[in-house]
Amino acid sequence: MKTIWLALLGAATVHLLYFAAVFSVGYVKTITYRPNIPKAWENAENLQSTAAFGYAVSPIIYFGTFSAATVACMLLLCGYKKLASTPVRTE
Repeated sequence: MKTIWLALLGAATVHLLYFAAVFSVGYVKTITYRPNIPKAWENAENLQSTAAFGYAVSPIIYFGTFSAATVACMLLLCGYKKLASTPVRTE
């Protein structure tokens, strides 16, 4: 049971790091963006009339990636425990 909780914690950590990285990249891009307004007005027919702020992903996708990450963490933990419990032979 401890392995399952550690795997869930590992999957949550991986997802939190992913979301923090995506947020950080978006924040840095927002802070460093400098529009070139005079050049944009030279060719006014290409200007957009709407703004888009990303897209929405189905929560089922997040459930699937969380489940897959949990299984991967569980396999890594089981493999590590198996390797750690194997006695070292010295000859």
